[in-house]
Amino acid sequence: MKRILLASVAALGLAGTASAADLAVKAPVVYAPVFTWTGCYLGINGGWIGGNDDYTTQPWGNWLIDATPAERAEVTNSYSTDETAGTAGGQFGCQVQFGSIVLGGEWDWNWSGLSEDNTFAFATTPHWFDRNEWTHKELSYFTTLRGRLGFAWDRVLIYATGGVAMAAFDASSRITFPDAVDVQYDYFAAYHERRIGWTVGGGLEWAFANNWTAKAEFLYLDFGSFDFQGIESTSPAGFANQTRTWKTDIDAKEYVARVGINYLFHTGGAPVVAKY
Repeated sequence: MKRILLASVAALGLAGTASAADLAVKAPVVYAPVFTWTGCYLGINGGWIGGNDDYTTQPWGNWLIDATPAERAEVTNSYSTDETAGTAGGQFGCQVQFGSIVLGGEWDWNWSGLSEDNTFAFATTPHWFDRNEWTHKELSYFTTLRGRLGFAWDRVLIYATGGVAMAAFDASSRITFPDAVDVQYDYFAAYHERRIGWTVGGGLEWAFANNWTAKAEFLYLDFGSFDFQGIESTSPAGFANQTRTWKTDIDAKEYVARVGINYLFHTGGAPVVAKY
C-alpha cells in the first residue's frame, strides 16, 4: 500500500513540473502603439522662390483719346520675367487622422529675397514713343493660410494643400525719352502694397521619429494684376490741357519649392496592436 501511495505522489509531482514548464515557454503579450498624425505641429522651412511675372508699360491719359487700338498697341511694351531667390520661414498647423485620411490646416510666414530689375530700349514706328524703360519689383515676405488633405501610409503622408496668400510688394518704374527740342520727358511711378491672392500645391511628409517629421513641398501663388502710374515731370508748352502719364501693369505669379522640419505634438489616444 505504501508503494502505491509513493508512486501516486511522484506522478503528481512530475505532472506539476511539466505544466509549469509549459507555462514558462509562452511569451508575454506586448502592446506597441501605432503612429498617428493627429496633433498640432510647429516647424521651420527653407528653399527657393521664383517669380514669373508679366509686365505691360504704356502711355496713359487723355493725350491718347483719339488714338486707334492699333496705335495704342504700337506704343505698348509687354514682356515676361523669370527671377529666383531664397526663402525661409516657419509654420504652425493642426490635423486629425481618420483611418488613412489626414485633414488639417496650416499657417506660415516667410521671408523672401525675390527682387528684380528690368531695363529696355523700346522703339516704335514712327519714333515718337522711342524710350528707355526701367522697372523694379520686390517681394519682401509672404504668408499663407491653407487647408491640407492627405493620405497616410503609417509614417509617410502625401497631401494636397490650398488657401489664401498675402505678400508685401514694392514696385517702381521710370520711363525716359531721348532729348527732344531740349526737353527730357521723364515719368516715375512707385507702388507699395500688401496684396491678397490664392495658393495651391502639395507635398510629401515623413515621420522619422515619434515627434519629428520632415517634408518637401511645392506651392503656386497668384496675386493677380496691379498697376501704377507715373506723372510727367516736365510740362512742355502746348500740352498744358493734357493728362500725360505712363502706366505700368504687373501680373504677379510666384512659385515656391522648399523643405521643412516639424515637431508634432500628438493628441488623443493612438490605436494599439498586440504583438506575440
